Amino acid sequence: MLRIFSGVLVFFSLVSANLAWSNVDEARNTVVNVVEAFRTNIVADKAVLAKDPALLEQRVNDILEEVVDFDDFSKKVMGKYYRRASPEQRARFANVTKDTLLKTYGASLLELDADRINVLPLGPQGRGKETKVDVNFQMEAGGVLNISFYMEQAKQGNWMLSNVVINNINFGLTFRKQFGVMMEQNRNDIESAISAWRESLAKKS
Repeated sequence: MLRIFSGVLVFFSLVSANLAWSNVDEARNTVVNVVEAFRTNIVADKAVLAKDPALLEQRVNDILEEVVDFDDFSKKVMGKYYRRASPEQRARFANVTKDTLLKTYGASLLELDADRINVLPLGPQGRGKETKVDVNFQMEAGGVLNISFYMEQAKQGNWMLSNVVINNINFGLTFRKQFGVMMEQNRNDIESAISAWRESLAKKS
């Protein structure tokens, strides 16, 4: 009886491990699909998109809106100040962040070499809910962008982007610190800090 019970435990542990790895592998598949969309819908059409910023921004949005919750991303950037903001301020902050990130991402994507984008095999993962998927982007002018996409499974079962680390720069953490500084510089006035945030991002786009 003990031997049978032990066998059942081993069986279920193997099944659970396989299911967990399958779920993690789906996170990588999601990134593969996003990268392929970048390659075919943007990088391969860069000659046209370089002359049409509005079309470029729309295409980037079409790709990212399926995997990025910009409202949630903006909430993380606002951090402890999110609860103090009004619904209107939260919405405006999210829109400013989204619009600027789309422009910035679009401009950067036009510099990639479409034939040298490599989604790496999954490496060791941490104990949290996020799954890290590493991608190497070769730039046409030389140099490599090492991007880690941190994916988190939503309640609906799909995988969403929760954070991005580019060449070891944690963008979620960096943005949160920057907004915190702007709050301090504007005497904790959220309205003024959002305006300063807009101006800061505009200079980087």
